[in-house]
Amino acid sequence: MKKLPLEGIRVADLTMMWAGPYATRVLAEMGAEVIKIESPRAWDNIRTLIPLPDEAEPWNSSWYFNDYNRDKKSLTLDLAQDLGRQTFLKLIAKCDVVIENYRADVLDNLGLGYGVLKAVKPDIILISMAGYGKTGPERDQVGFGPIIEQMSGLASLTGYGDDGVPMKTGLSYGDPVAGKAAAAAVALALIQRRKTGEGVFIDLGQREVMSTLIGEAFAARALRGEATPQRGNRDARYFAQGVYRCAGDDQWIAITVRTEGQWNDLSHHFGLEQDLSGTSGAARLEEIDRRISQWTADKEPQWLLEQLAARAIAAGRVLNTVTVHEDMHLDERGFWVELPHPRMHAWKQPRSAWQFREATPTLKRHAPLFGEHNEEILRGLLGLGDAEIAELERAGVIAGAPVNPAAG
Repeated sequence: MKKLPLEGIRVADLTMMWAGPYATRVLAEMGAEVIKIESPRAWDNIRTLIPLPDEAEPWNSSWYFNDYNRDKKSLTLDLAQDLGRQTFLKLIAKCDVVIENYRADVLDNLGLGYGVLKAVKPDIILISMAGYGKTGPERDQVGFGPIIEQMSGLASLTGYGDDGVPMKTGLSYGDPVAGKAAAAAVALALIQRRKTGEGVFIDLGQREVMSTLIGEAFAARALRGEATPQRGNRDARYFAQGVYRCAGDDQWIAITVRTEGQWNDLSHHFGLEQDLSGTSGAARLEEIDRRISQWTADKEPQWLLEQLAARAIAAGRVLNTVTVHEDMHLDERGFWVELPHPRMHAWKQPRSAWQFREATPTLKRHAPLFGEHNEEILRGLLGLGDAEIAELERAGVIAGAPVNPAAG
């Protein structure tokens, strides 16, 4: 079996919440050794978001944290203390990549900006994921996924009708998108370093990453002065498109009819009334929606999917968080896996979306307990002795549990 692409790469992970940890999770899946660094006084707050009830160590039993941080190691370091900062720089000398998603000024305020890191490790790669980037009038604002989504322009396209209220897509969509972009940036930086021997600092503004998703709308505005209308589930390129209710509780199917010829085939084969004479424009689309909705209402979504696929009509079930875990296709591909955890029962988690012919990434271990790898890293990797580790503990630079964890 060949090695995974990032085996032998070590990453110092200073990220928190979703976007950054999602990026480093991808790097870990690809074989990198990811060391997650948290201060005992300023840990990743996702650790205490929706933990198991009545758990003695809630910071080690959060569903969210364990999903975003599997296959990583945990090192606690208070970077605000000089002793913590110096220990971190010893670690940087043995790392290839540093990734952080602090507010734009935090890393420099800690005395750990790119110039400092480069002086310790000349070929270090630094990825900074501030919400609005390191420069510009909004650089000092804290970036959260829901806000970034609104400011990216995406929400202006979602909704129903030109006068509709902008609609958020659901969860903080910008976070995982920025995470994937950061993982890609690391890969490109490593390729460049292999060719040139030089490291690089990458300023990755999450808002800008999100804005790249609506390139067609930007182009329409810039080139033709057009504002893209809100079309709901429809697409201007196709004859008809929508999401339609099916038999069962909250069951739906998405259907795209690309051409009028496909509509005629669908109507004829399934007994829908075919004639659309006397209708045009929006009224025509509404009539098509009515007929398709009437047809799908009492039918199972899986049956509809199979029938439409047989006619080469694009369709897909609208899966919710329950049915997606029961999906036959994903099961057969081995997409869902379970990882043992010392504080939680096993549950279905998605495997890596990137599969290789000869080096298939597999999940190795649960997300780390708080400070679980302090000894391994401080003693084994950095060569610190008993007295030095004891001093770190005495000063509160390292710890086996967060300080005041209820604050999370």
